[in-house]
Amino acid sequence: MKRFLCLMLTALMLAGTAHAQAMTMMGFDDTSGRDWTANAFFTRMAERTGVSFDLRQYDDRDEYEAALQNLSADMPDVLFRATLTPAQERDLLDDGTLIDLAPLLEENAPNLTALLEANPAWREEITLPDGRIAALPMLTARERQVGLWINADWLSTLGVAMPTTPEELRAALEAIRDGDPNRNGQADEIPLDMTGTWSMKWLLPLFGINADDYNLTRVDGQVVFAPTLDAYRDFVEYLSELYAAGLLRKDAFTGLNAMQALEASSEDSSNKTVVSGCFVSLAPYATVGIEANSAYQVIVPASGMWRDLLGSVARGAFAVTSACEDPAAALRWVDYLYTQEGGILATAGVEGEDYVTGEAGWTWQVDNYRTIDMLNTQSLMATSGAIPTPGLTPDDFLDQVDSAVDRYNRAQSERLREIAALPVAHCYLTAEQEAEVARLQSRLGVAVDLAIGRFATGETELTDETWSAFVQSVQADGESLAAIFQAALDAKD
Repeated sequence: MKRFLCLMLTALMLAGTAHAQAMTMMGFDDTSGRDWTANAFFTRMAERTGVSFDLRQYDDRDEYEAALQNLSADMPDVLFRATLTPAQERDLLDDGTLIDLAPLLEENAPNLTALLEANPAWREEITLPDGRIAALPMLTARERQVGLWINADWLSTLGVAMPTTPEELRAALEAIRDGDPNRNGQADEIPLDMTGTWSMKWLLPLFGINADDYNLTRVDGQVVFAPTLDAYRDFVEYLSELYAAGLLRKDAFTGLNAMQALEASSEDSSNKTVVSGCFVSLAPYATVGIEANSAYQVIVPASGMWRDLLGSVARGAFAVTSACEDPAAALRWVDYLYTQEGGILATAGVEGEDYVTGEAGWTWQVDNYRTIDMLNTQSLMATSGAIPTPGLTPDDFLDQVDSAVDRYNRAQSERLREIAALPVAHCYLTAEQEAEVARLQSRLGVAVDLAIGRFATGETELTDETWSAFVQSVQADGESLAAIFQAALDAKD
């Protein structure tokens, strides 16, 4: 009898496994060298959840977008690392391709449900105005902040206090320009080492403006086009003064965009003389190398505001289609990623195989043959660039990494996170609104950036008349853009 029961249980388990394996997962992942079918992450997830998938990975963005446009031809059960835009979420729900997850979460995703109950703003961000939920997010309670970093060791050498205002920053940059703080006898320091207007706009919080990449901000609860504000002219005039005084690098408006610097390797700069006084980055070592990293501190504006680049919620990461016959199993699988253990599995792997823990914290298990890059492709599913993995980032675990540099940078980031906020809260736009936003931004983004560069370099003299002419040239489009987001926020409320 016992043997019969064992056989029956085994048969049931095999049947369940076979059913789970019949489900198909589709998604986008262009991480170099990563092959989902050979990545241990999915095997480990199947062991922990009893759910597995046939995997359909796209590593070409155009091919993936084309597949999303034609899902009905060969519909998967779930979308993973789906990178769905808000309009795609809404449209795929409306045409019946995706199922509404809102009524299914409490019963089938208790870990995520608990997180959303503890953080109502997170639920609000992933919920359409009509109450439906199309896709699940990546959640980060203490997301890393882009910082405005300045060499605090140099300031100490020069007897200059840490700046918190535009005037104090200018004084600090002048001291760096004139004081030879790297002590090599050459005037090679670059006080404000920035290229591209994207990086320079991180000075805006010093002027009391928290604006996003659409040049939008909120004033008294209303979305406004930031270049129409008086303080925005003060910011542009400030750049002009810095440029004229040799405090901002001369190729600031012709060099590579600063976003590339955020992803740059530190290998080439690790053994060079440090020349950068102040710059924008996620981590100093991307600009000045590991050895100089901890000489830099983030500037915390006296205004008490900072721009949160991404926010705590990265939407559109996981969705279930109408082809899925067992949504409960699909949600059970992804719900594991909303635990500390699941977050660690995706981010660091398995203890003893991918990382080890000692008295000083945890560190990667690597050697001459196994690098961190190999771990990332063979075992992990951590977020890569703009491709969020659904789940909860294990911040407490990451804080315990056995790396003085990483711990230092996380602590500096935390100083900014305490005052950081999204300039305009995430909201759902219709396909028509998204198309109009794209049309307006294609004109406005270029117009604003060109104007900043021309005013700052003196190509266009900054006067009341020239500034007024610039504002008038972009105001109508800017106000239309602001109105779209205001309407979307009003619908959300």
